[in-house]
Amino acid sequence: MTNKFSEELLRQIEMASLILERQRYYSEDELADKLSTSVTTIRRDANKLRQLGVGIYSRKNVFEIINISDDTLNTLITAYLSLNDNINIRNLKLIQKKFGENALGVFVKILKAINRKHIIELGYGYNMHGEIKWRAVTPLSLINTGRTFHLYGVENEDSDEIKCYLIERIIDIRFTDKKSSVKNLPGAYNIYEKSWGTYSGGEAYDVELKFSKGTGKLIKDKIWIENQEITDKDDFVIMKMKVKLSYEFIAWVMGWGKEVEVIKPIELRKEILQRAKDITSLYK
Repeated sequence: MTNKFSEELLRQIEMASLILERQRYYSEDELADKLSTSVTTIRRDANKLRQLGVGIYSRKNVFEIINISDDTLNTLITAYLSLNDNINIRNLKLIQKKFGENALGVFVKILKAINRKHIIELGYGYNMHGEIKWRAVTPLSLINTGRTFHLYGVENEDSDEIKCYLIERIIDIRFTDKKSSVKNLPGAYNIYEKSWGTYSGGEAYDVELKFSKGTGKLIKDKIWIENQEITDKDDFVIMKMKVKLSYEFIAWVMGWGKEVEVIKPIELRKEILQRAKDITSLYK
């Protein structure tokens, strides 16, 4: 069940989507009719969208959006999904069990820390004496994976290594008012730009895969990663991308079996060959 604030934000996002689909088409009256609201509300919603970073303007009594950044678009899509009742977190009971009545407060405080660039202290894991290991983290992004939440952050101010923390594995959490000294913090888009799934670390490689003609039809019809390039040949399909060789990515490639051949890099070929040998050794 959405509250009044949620309903307003949902309407504002729907308004932006209508305008982006048909630039310089909708008037205030037409938008009010389409969204079942008043002209006064449409004007107020337009002002709110501008505050959110959407370059929305009315020219000659029709609306257009002259600019919207990738980050703003990502924020609007994520907000729209999260405010709809059909989006559920499958591990929510585990999260509630861990944080109890503080569960909502924890998420609110984490998001505030991200926006304010404040350091949080995470009790994450135990040392050899069974004591909680505390980590001072600059939080960057809180990602809903559908099954749980992943918190991404930087621990060392002299390093740009981004680490991932599973919410349900956080033992305890302390919120501070200390401003992070980490410079050039990456945004959520930068974290996942060349990532496959939830893994964000490691080096990105130029990958080239050769798919059989039949499987290639399935590959062509889906966006797997933003920088993918797919070329249709006579008897096969070539897929090129720049991606980090995570466990998730390697498992995805191996899942296609003999329907795919790794052309490059050699590092990926060697990794798949070794894993295949390890698997077959179990069944000798």
